[in-house]
Amino acid sequence: MNQAGGYSDNAKKSKKFIVYMNGEVTRVKGNAKKQIEPGCEIIVPSKSKKRTNVGEILGYATSFSSLGMMIASIANLIKK
Repeated sequence: MNQAGGYSDNAKKSKKFIVYMNGEVTRVKGNAKKQIEPGCEIIVPSKSKKRTNVGEILGYATSFSSLGMMIASIANLIKK
């Protein structure tokens, strides 16, 4: 892996696998050394990043404020 540039920061190293020229796929567990032949592809998936973006925050804020206004309106109607 070092000869190919190493891992990126978001690499999921525990899920790496090798695709051989004949179509065979082998999962590499831990630091196990597998026979890598010319033409093999080494696949290292990336970690998924779950971040809350501004749109989601605004959506939650709008929902909670609408819910609060409905509760206040119902409470106002019940008082009368």
